Parts: sequence; C-alpha cells; structure tokens
Amino acid sequence: MAASRPNKDDGEWIIYKGDIPIDDFLERNRPTQIECSQYSWISVRHSDFSKMKSLDRASLFKEWECNMENFGKITSDYIRQLAEEYDYKTGKWLIYSKWPAIDNVWKRVAKAVVAGKLGYSAKVSTHDPEENAHVICVYTEDFTNEDHVRKVEENLRKEGITGRMTYKPDIYTTLGIYRKNPWGLRPTVYSSHR
Repeated sequence: MAASRPNKDDGEWIIYKGDIPIDDFLERNRPTQIECSQYSWISVRHSDFSKMKSLDRASLFKEWECNMENFGKITSDYIRQLAEEYDYKTGKWLIYSKWPAIDNVWKRVAKAVVAGKLGYSAKVSTHDPEENAHVICVYTEDFTNEDHVRKVEENLRKEGITGRMTYKPDIYTTLGIYRKNPWGLRPTVYSSHR
C-alpha cells in the first residue's frame, strides 16, 4: 500500500500557454502572491511538451497492487523495472526556496524552461500562509539517463540556482512513495549540493 498523502496536483493550476510574453505572465503570477487556496501550482512548458507520451496508469497500478499482494517486498530496482516496462521515466529536480526569494528563483527557472535551456516543464508551489517555503519542480524525460539529468542540473546552476537539490522519478510520486514509506526506500535518486 502506498503512503497516504494529499495530492497538490489535484488542485487547479495556472499554466503558461505562450499567448503573452513570459515576463508578463511571471509578473502577474508570482508564487508569493497566488494563494494555495486558489491554485496549487504555477507551470510553464517548453514547446516539446506536446511530444510527451501518455501513461497507461491503470496497468501500472494493477501490476503494482499485484506485486504488493503477492510478494510485498518493494525495492528501488523493482520501481526502476516498472518505470522501464511502462516507459514512465520522467522525473524532476526539486528546488526548495523560501519566501520572498522564490519569485526571483522561479522567474529564472521559468524563463530558462520556456527558452529550452532546461527540462521540458517546470512548476512552482503557490503561497501557503502556514509555510514559509516553496518547491520548484524541473522535469526531465528520462531519469535513467544520468548524463541528461546532470546536464539539466548543470544548467540550473548556470541560471544561478544554489543550495541543495534532489531528483525524484515521477513513478515514485505516482505510486505514492514519499520519504517516510513502509519499504524504507529513498524516493530521490540523485542529489546536488552547491
């Protein structure tokens, strides 16, 4: 059974559609100014986003549930095998930033994604009055391609992103595997400290 956790992705998103200049979009939609009660995420995408494949979630979950019932032992190798079998290899760099610095950090990341310098998509959490931190997720296509994942990391650093970052494959999120899980798995597979 997956660890239970509220899913922010179920909330409403603000998505940049490219119909106005990116600077105007970012000025109107600053993470510090958009309340999480209205929108969960602000997102930008590179034009290659439309080429992304769809996932057969029903089959993935069926196999996941069957394995847990029959074997119960979940390993990181098994999660990777599922990711490869279902061609679900997307993942994201997680960047944490505190208020009010998040607006500037998000602006640099969002502009670089739209310009094609980073992954295919990025999102930032909106303002939660009970928390002082935000998370930015910068997505890549294939967590098994460490060279590409590290290239995106390098480009994030070139954009002036500092501090600790971790990389989490999307399959861990989809299957509900978070930091404190019954299998003792680390849901992040890469990290960076600068």
